Amino acid sequence: MRIVTLCVDSPAQIRAGRAKHGARAVMLSDTELAVTDLYNLRNPTNFAPGKDGGVPTFRALPIPTTILVDAQGVVRWIDQSTDYQVRSDPERVRAALNAALA
Repeated sequence: MRIVTLCVDSPAQIRAGRAKHGARAVMLSDTELAVTDLYNLRNPTNFAPGKDGGVPTFRALPIPTTILVDAQGVVRWIDQSTDYQVRSDPERVRAALNAALA
């Protein structure tokens, strides 16, 4: 089993976050939302504020999504949130994993 994450953070931000949070998953950067758009997971209603040279900007965000894919590439379970700040509950994910592995 392998856990892979995809986020809008830059590789440098991911490295800093890994050290800070002790994350062990494979973490991939999708700053331009290319993969997000490939799977139609761009959130049409949420944008993150930021700054570019001191100028306020907004960047698009993906829909928080957790997908369980088997070794053959078949999606076995999917969970999404309408709130960009809410992720899948770990116990819900664990239950889905246990069901898929049973």
